[in-house]
Amino acid sequence: MERASFIGAIGAVLMLMSAIKMGGGNLAGFIDIAAGIIIGGGMTFSTLICFPLEEVLKIPRLLKIVFFTSRKSATDLVEMIVSLAESARREGVLSLEKRMESIRDPFLAAGIRMVTDGMTPDAVEAVLRLQMDAVAARHHIGRGVLAAMGRTSPVFGLVATLMGLVLMLSHMDPETIGERMSVALVGTFYGVVTANLFFLPFADKLSYFNGKELERMEIAVIGVLGIQSGENPRIIRMKLSMFLPPDEVTVEEEGR
Repeated sequence: MERASFIGAIGAVLMLMSAIKMGGGNLAGFIDIAAGIIIGGGMTFSTLICFPLEEVLKIPRLLKIVFFTSRKSATDLVEMIVSLAESARREGVLSLEKRMESIRDPFLAAGIRMVTDGMTPDAVEAVLRLQMDAVAARHHIGRGVLAAMGRTSPVFGLVATLMGLVLMLSHMDPETIGERMSVALVGTFYGVVTANLFFLPFADKLSYFNGKELERMEIAVIGVLGIQSGENPRIIRMKLSMFLPPDEVTVEEEGR
């Protein structure tokens, strides 16, 4: 579970509710079904114009990633690679076939499998890089879907407000103009909040996860190529430690 996403989303809602209450407002006054329909429908339909249906239908999966992704430790991946390098140096690269089941990272396992199958270093790197590009492209589309919804949300919030103002002016009544004006402005409120507290941050969180995954894949590529070329495990550790936070590098080095 990604606790930061839950804390941010729940905290944002509680903050807005508290601010409304502290300002003497009524939460019921911020409920406008028509504005919600315009914003929700507008975001959905405009996103469908931008992206294929199958990509838009993946939105629940994208939200699951935002809230339920468990971050994997790059330190553990480095330790696994160094351990494999030590085994390969002692017993030969082919000995790694016996350790395939213990490799939990699918990308690293694929790289080691290609090495034990006798593929050339250039071929191994080409395949791994191609897979990295495919992952980056797939994630780019997912981020784009949420970002598109975030961009269009304020626009349709403004549309809801303008429609409310038109209806208000067409039924002008001095006694109810204040109430009708507040209802009209709720659309803009919905649009801005939806975009800047949810969909745009969700897209940024996916971007962060994508960067971390590509970083792990880069670690795996360097490690696999180092193992294949017979590099000293200590040298491989030094290379891969550059991807780790300084405090974790210090702990690992001092422990050896």
